[in-house]
Amino acid sequence: MESMTGFSSSCGKQGTEWFWTLRSVNNKGLEIRCRCPQGYEDLEQKIRECLRSFFTRGSFSVSLDVIFDPKDQIPQINYAFLEELCVLSQQLQQKFPHLQPARIDGLMNVRGVTEVNQNIKNDHSEMTALFLSSLESAAEALKKARLAEGAKIEICLNDQIDQIESLIADARKQAAVQPEHIRERLKENLDIIKKDADLSEERFIQEVTAYMLRADVREELDRLTAHVHTARELFSEKGAVGRKLDFLCQEFNREANTLCSKSMDIELTRIGMALKTVIDQLREQIQNIE
Repeated sequence: MESMTGFSSSCGKQGTEWFWTLRSVNNKGLEIRCRCPQGYEDLEQKIRECLRSFFTRGSFSVSLDVIFDPKDQIPQINYAFLEELCVLSQQLQQKFPHLQPARIDGLMNVRGVTEVNQNIKNDHSEMTALFLSSLESAAEALKKARLAEGAKIEICLNDQIDQIESLIADARKQAAVQPEHIRERLKENLDIIKKDADLSEERFIQEVTAYMLRADVREELDRLTAHVHTARELFSEKGAVGRKLDFLCQEFNREANTLCSKSMDIELTRIGMALKTVIDQLREQIQNIE
């Protein structure tokens, strides 16, 4: 079982240093957001392909930071753009004398005036291969982190399923005496009912039978028991089971609601409400599962 929450990082150095940072959180599908340095925007598609080979669900934030070796950098100045800025600076100084004159260090910091290009000895495709190899290491580390978190969540899920199973057993015991309680209660009120209406004892028995059938919750308890077995089977499955467990929780909740609506006994209603509470907690935990 794998969680959708995790963090990992990876780094490397070959003259140029690089750092990968990967984070993932819950999401209904697979969403990948990338941040790459200038000149390596073409990595985005390969990043997505790499993560899709490891994961099926989650919202991923992937960031690549690169520190190029100064020895491998070739500074270039856009002289035409710098001259335009100098002319514009003089014109503004004449129009607004109260402004401070432009300084060369300020003009050199304007984006587009200076560019630092990577030396051709560090080929773009070679660096891309190194980055992607390091990304796979980061993705593997993230996979392990999510699996470790998933193992912790599985312990909680098993505990909640045990609680549900115990509550179902309590409900069966309570439901077993419910028809007799209904019969006794109605018999006690038979004389009162006969005074208010012309009701034969045969008709009364028919009404009692129909009443007890409507209050029969054995089918709901059988379905809940079957859902418990299904949940345990899904816990032992390999791969992404989060969606299946989410659908199963909806079925758990449906049967618990029916149990509460059919209940003619305060104690059985209390058990049904406890079931709904544990099922809700189960569903919250399942939102973290891939």
